[in-house]
Amino acid sequence: MHEITRRRFLAATGAGAMALGTPNLIAPTAAAEPVLILGGGPAGAQAALSLAGKSLDQPIILVERDPARLLGNEAVPRPFSRPVTMAAYEKLASTGVQIVLDDVVAIDWRAGRTELISGRRIAFGRLVAAPGVSARGEGITGLDPVARQLWPAAWGSAREARRLAGQLAAMPDDSHVVFRLPPDAGGYSEIAVERILWIAKDLARTRPRARFTVLDPDHGSPARRLFAACRSAHGAAQVTWLDRTAGGQVLSVDAPRGILETSAGTLRADVVNFIPRQGAAGIVRLAGLTDDSGWCPCDEIGQSLLRPEALVLGDARKAAVRTVAAASRDGARSGHVL
Repeated sequence: MHEITRRRFLAATGAGAMALGTPNLIAPTAAAEPVLILGGGPAGAQAALSLAGKSLDQPIILVERDPARLLGNEAVPRPFSRPVTMAAYEKLASTGVQIVLDDVVAIDWRAGRTELISGRRIAFGRLVAAPGVSARGEGITGLDPVARQLWPAAWGSAREARRLAGQLAAMPDDSHVVFRLPPDAGGYSEIAVERILWIAKDLARTRPRARFTVLDPDHGSPARRLFAACRSAHGAAQVTWLDRTAGGQVLSVDAPRGILETSAGTLRADVVNFIPRQGAAGIVRLAGLTDDSGWCPCDEIGQSLLRPEALVLGDARKAAVRTVAAASRDGARSGHVL
């Protein structure tokens, strides 16, 4: 699939005038201040559809920075996938939802206004944040852009998945593969374990002399318990799992040399699949919606405990069940909350 650019998206959908708007102001189609939804993932897209179905007097504006998320997704091999939206632009636009391709860089809560990276502004009456997740810094020495290129996370990225698959296919028979779990498996224990099992089965079939090590910075994590429950049924006996007590914490890396310094000593690897620490993505961190955990604390309906005027949906919530189905249910429920 060719890369989807903003220009190609606008040309394909005929949405240029709507998405580009005027240089500095995006005006709603009604006098009432709009409901502004940040993020076009499963939760955000479903929230837009749910609210549009209520025929509110307020216009609904959805801001999404990645046009690919609104045209369907490039196929990602299953063991390298994570929850992604399948909502299409046409379905959203047909309900009257205004779609803005841009990125929010600031929220002025007092004025009820967002600032976009393009320099434009959007006023809002209610704000729904559904930004999903993104990588967070960890302070690991050597974990820089070079390391991230050499050790692809392949966490929902088709391009990185192809690169990682190519590395696994090209490595010697007696190689050492290291899979690094982020804290709490990034909130996606089932998906992480599915990948570990897939790699283990592939190595058992194609390179039985290879070693496979999982580095887990937690102790007694849900991912490890899930793996232990199903490893024998999936032929994953060759996996060495190092948790926090056994050296699973990574202290520094030298990616060009294939070296990881851990709390139990030095590991040398031929292929490393390094999943970075995860947290609530983008603007919600800058907007004061996250706590020290990196996630958004909310009540049972998704109302922010730090900013009650904001509703947080989907994977960014602190106690979220991070699956497509759960995120979609969050979005659908917003139609009854707002």
